[in-house]
Amino acid sequence: MKILIIPYDGGNQSQANASEDGVTRTQHAAREYHRNAKLRRARTKGRIPEDDQRRRKPKKGGSTGSPETEDGEKLSVGQQQQRSSLHTLLGVSRADPFKAGCSSDVPVYVHEMLDHAISYQWSEFRLSDDGAGLNAPKAEIMQSVMKSPQAWYAVIFAGATHDAYQHGAFGVPKQNEQLRLYYKTRAIEALLEDIGQNGDMVSEETLLSMIVLASHGTGEKLRGADSAKRRDLRLPFVPHVHGVEYYSAMDTGSEHLNAVYSLVDKRGGLRSIRLRSLAICIQLYDIYASWKKLQPPHFDLLAPTTYAVSLRAHKSDAGACDLPKEHTTGFHALLSTYTTLDRLVEIAEHASIFSADFDQLIRCYSLPKEHRRQGTPNIALVKFTRWCVLHDILMLQASESYHVLEPEHTVSEICRLILLAYAVFAIVPMLPETKIHERLAERIERILHDAVELAIPARHPELFLCAVGWGVMCAHKAVGLRKLGKLLRSFVAFLEYQDMVKLQSDEWPAVVDVMKSFLWLDSYCEEPGQKFWACACGIAEKYFTKD
Repeated sequence: MKILIIPYDGGNQSQANASEDGVTRTQHAAREYHRNAKLRRARTKGRIPEDDQRRRKPKKGGSTGSPETEDGEKLSVGQQQQRSSLHTLLGVSRADPFKAGCSSDVPVYVHEMLDHAISYQWSEFRLSDDGAGLNAPKAEIMQSVMKSPQAWYAVIFAGATHDAYQHGAFGVPKQNEQLRLYYKTRAIEALLEDIGQNGDMVSEETLLSMIVLASHGTGEKLRGADSAKRRDLRLPFVPHVHGVEYYSAMDTGSEHLNAVYSLVDKRGGLRSIRLRSLAICIQLYDIYASWKKLQPPHFDLLAPTTYAVSLRAHKSDAGACDLPKEHTTGFHALLSTYTTLDRLVEIAEHASIFSADFDQLIRCYSLPKEHRRQGTPNIALVKFTRWCVLHDILMLQASESYHVLEPEHTVSEICRLILLAYAVFAIVPMLPETKIHERLAERIERILHDAVELAIPARHPELFLCAVGWGVMCAHKAVGLRKLGKLLRSFVAFLEYQDMVKLQSDEWPAVVDVMKSFLWLDSYCEEPGQKFWACACGIAEKYFTKD
């Protein structure tokens, strides 16, 4: 480190803090510092180290200007980075301002991507918004990349990918694409070398690199999101659940994910992992990957959902207190007849608690900053809770006797599908391109046929109406569904079996009251809900109105 001595006449102690032209001592010192820094950069810019002068050959005509070895061989992008004369500037990376764990040969841009990964990706894997909760995952990942080549390359690859996504297709430099491709390749090479040496007894840093590669399966090809898709990035609690839209833009590295499953199982499960942020990361991506396939997650929760609920410490406002009173009453009404729904109703209650907290969080961020603190829920905890709730919903298996026409099994399956439909709209919203909406719409339509045969509309008209509503809402969200028109007409035909409401547009308030008695979140469900009812009334008038 160089110490810059700035000449300054401090002899006249009686002079005022500001000179006659209004320049203070601090301003003068800053100007002198920047002037000397510019001169120093200008002097070093044209200076080539003596060793480099001996190594490099004069450029010939038509040369691309790429650095060469002594034998005249062109250097790859990665080798150019390694030989770059750029040194990490003090403070360029907030995660490692004194470049304690990095080689001075690494370009500044690489450190910027490392800092981006640690500050904007790994800081998400926590349960608390306070300083300790925020800094713990950063410290864990920084220590990991300092001691492990595979973790170093993988984390920087992920940081560059996330940076590219946030800036859009035209907002990142060319070196970002080169860095992603090169660092992903080096991460895989270092990973294979480590596995070759240690077999199944790999370190947690190796698991870290594997889950990063799994979650960024095609990250080197990611082009970034347009401004419309990134509009929610301005809010601290969106995009939904740690950037679901971001991870949806890439394929899953299935080979890496399956390897993580196998290795963690051999270690004794997620609770055996010392790095807490790594355990949370693996937990959440396992849930996300299972969510895309509508199948149960591989791992159990690190802690039950009741633990996350017990950590809530904010004061609920009036809206948050009223919302749980409206929710889940429809599910509770079924318990007197179907005792096997106990676990499902408990999960629905947790979903309602999350919804109330998330709704309050949205309201708090519409207030001036000085009024937010007291009633603002813990953002990190709200994010984590929604994953726990989704995990529990996915663990609700379809009834083994689903093909048997029995009321209890049919009602249980309808309730499970309602929870899944609510999850895709309000708990962990997914892009329509994932086909989750389409698959749910088709499953709801099939179970409603069974419900009609068992006279469920007459026994439980509210449940039946709610299921039809979620079926139409999912069908509307489906992308490229060839049988959309036929499916929508089928759902509207089901409404003829219930007598709760008439198929008229002014009946929407009565319909939404029924929907709220199960699960509902106005900020995410009101618009598609109104669209569902308008569509149903339009189709009924066109196809089902009697002359």
